[in-house]
Amino acid sequence: MEKAILAVALLLTSLSGSIAAGSKADDRLLIRGGWLFDSVSAERRVNSGILVENGVITALDLPDTRIHSQDTKIIKLSDEQTVLPGLVDLHAHYGFDFLDEGRVVEAAYNGIVYLANGVTSTWSAGEFNPERIIAQRNLIESGEAVGPRLLSSGPYFGGFRCEYNVKVAADDCVAWPNDITEQEIKNEVDYWAGTGITSVKIKQATPHEMSIIINQAKQHGLTTTGHLGNYNIEFDVSTQQAIKLGIDRIEHQLLLALSPEEADQEELDTAVKLMIDHQVFYDANLQMYGSVNLREKHREEMVWTNEGQYFTPYAQKLLLQRGPPPPESDWPEYRQRLIELMALYNSGGENLLVVGTDEPVYTLLLPGFAYHRELLALTYAGLPNHIVLKAATLNGATALGLGDSLGSIEVNKLADLIIVNGNPLADIKHTRNIHRVIKQGFVHDPKTLLKSAEGKIGPQDENDRAQWILEIPPLRTAVK
Repeated sequence: MEKAILAVALLLTSLSGSIAAGSKADDRLLIRGGWLFDSVSAERRVNSGILVENGVITALDLPDTRIHSQDTKIIKLSDEQTVLPGLVDLHAHYGFDFLDEGRVVEAAYNGIVYLANGVTSTWSAGEFNPERIIAQRNLIESGEAVGPRLLSSGPYFGGFRCEYNVKVAADDCVAWPNDITEQEIKNEVDYWAGTGITSVKIKQATPHEMSIIINQAKQHGLTTTGHLGNYNIEFDVSTQQAIKLGIDRIEHQLLLALSPEEADQEELDTAVKLMIDHQVFYDANLQMYGSVNLREKHREEMVWTNEGQYFTPYAQKLLLQRGPPPPESDWPEYRQRLIELMALYNSGGENLLVVGTDEPVYTLLLPGFAYHRELLALTYAGLPNHIVLKAATLNGATALGLGDSLGSIEVNKLADLIIVNGNPLADIKHTRNIHRVIKQGFVHDPKTLLKSAEGKIGPQDENDRAQWILEIPPLRTAVK
């Protein structure tokens, strides 16, 4: 009970505010002019006035005659600018593998890059160094650091705690042994719930293990998601099984088919119907599946800036020596993922679509920028821009159980906003043309944020390698 209370308290704390280091909060902020897309309606409207008080939206559509007191900071927008809700990443990786020694978390400067790209909330979808995410979250919440709202996941729940040392749920893992007991699984959920995680990531777990994880997570009010396919191109738990067990979200794919020709239409129809009947959210991660191929086909649209400049010179050298990765999947599999996504959308599942980057962690690319690649890929798939923007904001918050506080521009919600140059309903690329980022009432200049992160991510030199090597603590001897 005490840990459950702690989990609730920590979650409320994570929603209660973070102060940008070196800045002073304005008790009252008024944003006038330009346009407003609130993620509730399908259209944008003229913005006459958004009033923010103590980090919360308290009024919308204010007339010009209101709120001119001296203690109100006013941001005046041009006719070409649009206010949107802050973006939410449902598959935000903070880990990097620079040394071919496993993925290790760097949340400080990676987080700054996220925030500069308008991503005000991230959920990390499984962590190999959860204590680092939690420590950075605490720094942000105390005002000692700048970054997005870090909605943590804790470690992977399943064999993937051992990273690629496991391929399927049946493989043994010291951090998630094959003979793990029901009580040990419950203890793990209880412990990490007590640290204030927001949602649980399941990967390479058996159906029995998944059932225990989901049921125990519900005891703490936590949502769950799953990477269901394994690296032998099999399901550890099928889509239909996972939905019936009570999972809240599914990642990557609904079928295992590697091309449309291999797909079973009846199986897809059944999966989509179950998703809608049970209101299970879907994170397609198209820019990850398209990866190299998609970036080559749409080079100027997909890669528009030098993302490598935010890595240390030594880290840049290591990644360049590794060379470009192979495509995550070839075009036939990518086309199948498009079919699955659009099947859910066309069947009435538009409110179940969320946005996650799942950016591969072995290149000179960063997930903050990848977020905009994902938005673009979703429009390539055929989704209307307003549906993509809703998936990126309100749907993401709702999928995490935070839709009452985040995800749209409505009275009594937290003031997570981005101001962009242009109309992203006409061209989704305008979402990356960010003029200002506002996280819970605190205004950030994206150029200043990015400048502060230049040359900071990764090891400094040959002597700075130890903290970039993954260590996997055994479940039964790990000290918590």
